[in-house]
Amino acid sequence: MPEDNSLRAAASSPSPTSHRLLVLLDHSLDVLELVAGNGVIEGVSSAVTALAGFQPGDLVGKDYRHLIHPDDCDLAATTFRQVMDGGSAGPVTLRYRRNDGSWRTLRVRARNFLAEPSVRAIIVLTRDITDQLDAEGLLTMANQELHELSQTLLASQETERGHLARELHDDVQQMLFGLRLSMESVSRSQLAPQSGIVLQHWIDLLQGALNHLHELTTGLRAPALDGRGLQPELAAYLARMHKLYSLAIHVNVDADLGVLTPPMELACFRIVQEAISNAARHAKAGNVWVEVHRRDGQLSLSVRDDGVGFDPAAAREPAVVRARIGLLSMRERATMAGGTLAVESKPAAGTTVSAAFCV
Repeated sequence: MPEDNSLRAAASSPSPTSHRLLVLLDHSLDVLELVAGNGVIEGVSSAVTALAGFQPGDLVGKDYRHLIHPDDCDLAATTFRQVMDGGSAGPVTLRYRRNDGSWRTLRVRARNFLAEPSVRAIIVLTRDITDQLDAEGLLTMANQELHELSQTLLASQETERGHLARELHDDVQQMLFGLRLSMESVSRSQLAPQSGIVLQHWIDLLQGALNHLHELTTGLRAPALDGRGLQPELAAYLARMHKLYSLAIHVNVDADLGVLTPPMELACFRIVQEAISNAARHAKAGNVWVEVHRRDGQLSLSVRDDGVGFDPAAAREPAVVRARIGLLSMRERATMAGGTLAVESKPAAGTTVSAAFCV
């Protein structure tokens, strides 16, 4: 019977043990090479055909270095010396030449068995990671593009919010305010008693509309850009939300948060804003606890509610989906400002949103 062509002998034949090792790995996706102390390949498993297009016998008797990319030869030589001196090396990443002249990327480990009578070779185990690296590269590129898109969308959102706030304040709110003044200027003595009551009702409705518009414009504008700082902006906002939603909001914010960058201030404000909105509209919370502290070079923010909570992995209700979109927005805002965001929630156990920034 002819000898398996995966087991070719060079000037120094592999030992019986090495021979059996090659047979055992004959159908492995990894490639095993037996290398002599002078760097000459003495044996190779048949997986090299799928990896590099060579027949195993094509490589026996050749120096391992003629298969290594020129830019990786120094690393390969250093690794070989480590194996000779220390007994083992790796994993290292090297580019390996295919029979058609193209290159594959391998993760290589090696161990010195030259002193072992049953082996008498350096065993080199290689795994092809080219496709894995290509996939990782594409994923990294996609994540980067997604991150850039998120940045653009959030920046556009802030611009549109500012534009809408100015339009509401400069046009609609001023027109309503002018109408209210005009109605108040009408002498009630000139009106029938019933008409005076109707007029006052209209004035009250207009004032309610003005108050609502004020809340909208205040929530839409970018507060940290006004120069007041995060602490007073949060205090004013939380006071308004307490009245608007009838929420019991428990606030523990450091009076002096120090100097923060505008992106960090805006991210913190929007995270609190989104968390409060979720607690009031979706979680049916009665209490919300808001904490912001600066300690040991870190700004920490926490918004905790006693609402219905949700299962982030399983829930599919429309309210939960909207809340999860808000959570994604909060996480992206934290990332853009150089921070991190975490969300903890369970059904009937409330939700906690936490963010941290280095300052």
